Amino acid sequence: MLWNNVLGNIFAVNCGVRQGGVLSPILFSIYVDDLIDELRNSGFGIYIGRLFVGCILYADDILLLSSSCYGLQSMLNVCVEFGNKWDIVFNPAKTHWW
Repeated sequence: MLWNNVLGNIFAVNCGVRQGGVLSPILFSIYVDDLIDELRNSGFGIYIGRLFVGCILYADDILLLSSSCYGLQSMLNVCVEFGNKWDIVFNPAKTHWW
């Protein structure tokens, strides 16, 4: 990769998706599509009418929305179980509570 007329080192991507790769957003979407289904089917989260908006994803960020602390914790538990099953590590340092 060339950046500022400096050639970077080559490295292997052994897991996950390559940052900035053309297929990365599509592959990530396929990968986490089941997580969205599990969150929707958990019975927790926010709905607008019949539309589930309990999780919003952008790039590699996930926003969980719930009307109660119990519901939010339950959604987090779904994410933890999904992560354990598919070897996904969520970064708690990027977690915020508002």
